[in-house]
Amino acid sequence: MLRLSSRHRWDYNENVLTKTRTTWPRALALIETRAQRVDVAAAWPADNMADLKRCGALTWAIPRAFGGTGMDAVLLHRRYEDLARRCLTTALILTQRDSAVGFLLSASDAPISAQLLRSMARGTVFATIGIAQLTTSSRHLPPAVVARRTSGGFRVSGRIPWVTGAAQADRIIVGAATSDGRQILFALRARQPRVVAEIRKDMVALNASCTGAVHLRHVFVPDADVLMPPCNNALELRSRRRPFGLSTCVLPLGVAAGALSMAEDLAKTRFHTCRGAITDLRREYTRLAAQVYKVGANSRLLQKPGIGAQLRAAGNDLAARSSLAALELSKGHGFMCASPAQRRARESLFFYVWSSPTLVIEQTLALLAGRRR
Repeated sequence: MLRLSSRHRWDYNENVLTKTRTTWPRALALIETRAQRVDVAAAWPADNMADLKRCGALTWAIPRAFGGTGMDAVLLHRRYEDLARRCLTTALILTQRDSAVGFLLSASDAPISAQLLRSMARGTVFATIGIAQLTTSSRHLPPAVVARRTSGGFRVSGRIPWVTGAAQADRIIVGAATSDGRQILFALRARQPRVVAEIRKDMVALNASCTGAVHLRHVFVPDADVLMPPCNNALELRSRRRPFGLSTCVLPLGVAAGALSMAEDLAKTRFHTCRGAITDLRREYTRLAAQVYKVGANSRLLQKPGIGAQLRAAGNDLAARSSLAALELSKGHGFMCASPAQRRARESLFFYVWSSPTLVIEQTLALLAGRRR
């Protein structure tokens, strides 16, 4: 385990990153040109993050009251999809950062929330989330992160299994179990000696996202940094403010769209007889995307039993099949690490391990077994 020194971190100097403004289409174009290099080099995509700041992306999820632009939820998620279409690594980083924004907005009663939101809108603080230990990663095991009450706050120890941007973060929104079986949520100060981020480079894809475990060794968390005091379910905080209920569906849609564009280009030049199959996949993407955005923005539709899991499994499945289509049309070159089709195929595997609840796993296995409705 290593800890990155400050000189390796994302430089937030406002004068450096905002000398020139850019547009969203221009930022996307630049990020797309770097996607292969980011994948192979597996280094934090500082240039991409700088472009996101220059085009205003760091303000979109934050309301105007805190210095943001308060973008419409559907448009915001369409932009996540646009980003994933070009570079899933960068899209994952932004969505995890914006998920931290969502928790802070839901914890508006906590004094620290407004302060952090304003800093995040300016781009002077990078926050991410570390809640896997309260969801699917360790639900049948003893608590992975434990908080014990002490004078003026809590002492927290344990291991957060998955944190995107772990070694780059100033703050991590963390959940922990208390000694009496309840849970708390807090904004961890990530840059302190007893917080140690693992530097991993052994994932199949997305290594540049710096996703890894974070170890906490008797870290003191002052009451001022607590977002949710001891309660039965700290993650209920997230449900207070979820303007779009299918966030995990939009990134696989982006990977599918990017892979299909690649496949369409290949079919134009060499594989004319394959155009029909690619067209069918494109139609499936169009139908699924329309359904995801319709249901995701309507809490009443989302209450239909199993609909969220069904759409998520369908998105994951489509991303995988679209990526394999691009891989097939790339022929031998597609088996090389430097191939965009190879990157897409590996990226699509991420969605099969991304914090899937049981219902999503069941739906996914049904699709893999050929039980399509």
